Amino acid sequence: GAHVVPLDVDGIRAGNTTEGHRFMGIGRFTVTGFDDYAVKLKRAKVVLDTAEREAAIWQGAQNLAFAAGMEVVADPGLLTEVAGLVEWPVPLMGRIADDFLALPPEVLQTSMKEHQKFFSVKNPRTGRIEGFVTVANIEAPDGGATILKGNQKVLAARLSDAKFFWENDLRVAKAGMGEWVDGLKAVTFHNKLGSQADRIDRIAALAREIAPLVGADADDAERAARLAKLDLRSSMVGEFPELQGVMGRYYALEAGEKASVADAARDHWRPKGESDSVPTDPVSVAVALADKIDTLTGFWAIDEKPTGSKDPFALRRAALGVIRLVLGENKTLPIAEPIARRVRILAESRRTAEEQQNFAVLAQMLQEIEEQK
Repeated sequence: GAHVVPLDVDGIRAGNTTEGHRFMGIGRFTVTGFDDYAVKLKRAKVVLDTAEREAAIWQGAQNLAFAAGMEVVADPGLLTEVAGLVEWPVPLMGRIADDFLALPPEVLQTSMKEHQKFFSVKNPRTGRIEGFVTVANIEAPDGGATILKGNQKVLAARLSDAKFFWENDLRVAKAGMGEWVDGLKAVTFHNKLGSQADRIDRIAALAREIAPLVGADADDAERAARLAKLDLRSSMVGEFPELQGVMGRYYALEAGEKASVADAARDHWRPKGESDSVPTDPVSVAVALADKIDTLTGFWAIDEKPTGSKDPFALRRAALGVIRLVLGENKTLPIAEPIARRVRILAESRRTAEEQQNFAVLAQMLQEIEEQK
């Protein structure tokens, strides 16, 4: 038969007894081996296997939504996280109060996920997020009504905050976003590379230059570059940084900008990683390239190159982004010329001999790339 290995961890002695769920368990019980342990734990209301807990949550959430004519928005990361928080998952579904349904779906989803670990539930008829699924860790005698009520209350408070941010931001957007333009003048991008506003001036000039190379209108590209970072000053992005770009697009549309200019606010950040797709709209491509090239040339200029272990300014990601954007265009973009020009402009503003030397090397490399074409 099984025997106990005499073991002691921090004063806790190994034994052959354990307990199940804190509230729904059956007290202490003895186990004879792993299989017996799993079976008895389940009887004591603890699902041992993570994959089994994930499946139960997802299946339960989908069933609840389906019964109400709705669908759960898939979120694998959240599913894994919630499965790690509960022993005996009991999904419960609630509705979002009408006052909040006008908020952008991304805001509802992010707010519920970040603050409450709720899944979003979408109404396929309206395309809006109108409900949520929360996962309790207990089978409540009232079928979860009290738990839901408490969750609804906290959710209303959270979404009231989001609504306040949204309404405040819309006010600024409708007035032409001037408040945010001024705000970015006060934000340092990097002490050697000036403010965010200085950086936007550089990106706008570069986007204008790149525009004809990618088939974009130069005025639209410059306009988009000037608007693309403004949402960094918005209340909503202050609260949820992961919504940068997404919010910028909403605000630009509210400010009466063209769709292609507004889309560039959302898409110029891409590709954010290997799995992210590359923007294809010419205006977005021009701003995305300008943004990444400015980052690369700027940090290279001040000798902040990535090392084997450190890349604090994500220059590798910027370089890979440039490569993927150029390849995505399926044509050889004469991109070295605007970069070389950019380097010369920066070189003239640098004073130290070492910085001048850095530029000379970079300019030489670009010259060679051009000649090889």
